[in-house]
Amino acid sequence: MPDPSPCWSCRRPIDRTDLYCRYCGQGQGSALTWYYRPLWIAVLALTALGPFVLPLVWRTPRLDRAGKWVASIVILVVTGWLAWEFVATLRQLGELLGGDATLT
Repeated sequence: MPDPSPCWSCRRPIDRTDLYCRYCGQGQGSALTWYYRPLWIAVLALTALGPFVLPLVWRTPRLDRAGKWVASIVILVVTGWLAWEFVATLRQLGELLGGDATLT
């Protein structure tokens, strides 16, 4: 019988060969849900969720603590820059259209 290892989600002991936790149902190893994989976290951060993807970053078992901090900082910096550029573009568009409305 394989020696037990803890589930990454509920921390209860499961066999190392189990694809899913028998207590909480979370996928283990290669059966990990797609939105907990770092590549898909990055795709979601850049396309749809922005900084709202941070809970996924901190719950994924694929990143260690340092990786989670680095990913969080990168996501916050990139989404902050994108927001800044979006506001600047809106201001330029307002000037081009000759409107008096300004964004403060």
